[in-house]
Amino acid sequence: ALELARALGISRTDVFDDEGRAEAVSLGGPAALGPNASHHDYRPGEDPAAPAPTTETSTTTASSAGGVNVSGSIGPLRGICYGALPCKDTPCGGQGLPPDDMLQAGYESQWGKAGRDDLGVMRQLGANSVRLYHSFGTGVDADHGGLLDRAHEVGLNVLPGFHTELANFPGECEAYDCFDSWKAATLKGFQQGFQQGSEWHPAVQMLILLNEPDFFRHAPKCVPSGSWCHTKAAVSALDGVLAAEREAGVAPGRVRLTVTWSFGMQASIDGKVNGPGIFGFQDMVAVVADPQIAQYTPRTPLAELAAAFQARWVHGLNTQAPWSYVNEVVSKDYALFAPTPWFIGEYGGNGQPKDVVMGDLVGMQTAAEQPGSNFIGGSMFQFQTAYFKGGSELNFGLLSLGEKEIGRTGELCRSGTGCGQTWPVYCLSADLPWLAGSLALRAEAVADAWGGSVGPAPGFCGDLGG
Repeated sequence: ALELARALGISRTDVFDDEGRAEAVSLGGPAALGPNASHHDYRPGEDPAAPAPTTETSTTTASSAGGVNVSGSIGPLRGICYGALPCKDTPCGGQGLPPDDMLQAGYESQWGKAGRDDLGVMRQLGANSVRLYHSFGTGVDADHGGLLDRAHEVGLNVLPGFHTELANFPGECEAYDCFDSWKAATLKGFQQGFQQGSEWHPAVQMLILLNEPDFFRHAPKCVPSGSWCHTKAAVSALDGVLAAEREAGVAPGRVRLTVTWSFGMQASIDGKVNGPGIFGFQDMVAVVADPQIAQYTPRTPLAELAAAFQARWVHGLNTQAPWSYVNEVVSKDYALFAPTPWFIGEYGGNGQPKDVVMGDLVGMQTAAEQPGSNFIGGSMFQFQTAYFKGGSELNFGLLSLGEKEIGRTGELCRSGTGCGQTWPVYCLSADLPWLAGSLALRAEAVADAWGGSVGPAPGFCGDLGG
């Protein structure tokens, strides 16, 4: 507990284990999540504790890319996570939760140039990429090409994510074999704007196949509970995407593939690695080398699967811990995974003042710029305060919503019920009054670290007299 407290810059009396005991840490896997829990709720000590990762033997991937051609630079990455639902409270004004597929055309009044221009605001802050969630697999029938076009126009790379919970839906991913579900979701995405000719849309940089699937071990479907569930889901999702590309005639181009793991302390499926986040790195290495370790038989020939993994894979993790600590824990033994690059899919900076957040982002950028570095950067969590989640989730937004309504969304679509309902679009503000002192200067910290600026912009409250 003392070592962890020193790494986080806090008192050891502020470190609690999973049972709520002070000055203690838990070295097991993450606790089961209740229906209202969040992977991002943070208490000191929850980003698991500090023993350095341990390894037994080195593992390698295939020595040849097998003809897979991936072009284009992937870093340094300066991303912002985007899930800006138009809600100002937990019940969303009594209207219910809006659809979480932010790419659909109905949200253009938020991210589009003629609306609030959230994508332009991100670029102004200094970002060069945007991470999205629920971009594939929600079953929504709506165009996604408009957001991709606008992102490309302003110079943002797009990191779209699949709807992770699809893996636990009835009738999907039987025994966590997600090949058919992820193949179908990818093919539908091609029809909705992700495909241009025989290529991916030029804005797309990396596909996030799953977000923190290590929590599957607590799902009712995962019987017996264990690493096989998330490992099988991940490799079969990869297999399904590759099959969709082949069927649609879409070349990989520069598009990379990843899974973002939690920063929970776990052992890898083969027992060779024990450490936060990197357990998932080794899970992927192990299952691509031997899919039967997760009871999976790939449809793609194993040599082709391994070649795609070597040429296109990026290891990823989400964390709220300080960059210096994450860098130490991951980089110490990263030779096991080199030259595969890695990135931080969500950097929370929870409860940190401006100078700490800024310092972490500068440190990430500096590390990503080092010659020969395997680290490529990270994504700041997140663009707008998630009011609908409440609690500690209010700590993460860079920007809040003001009182002035500047428009309405288009008719938003969801699977099963079609399109129709609209929501108000509010102006943006950098004011986070529930955070004290420089903890509230989150947008300013990002802009200062990345050489950007906070406003003025048409969608900001100050520019509108709000």
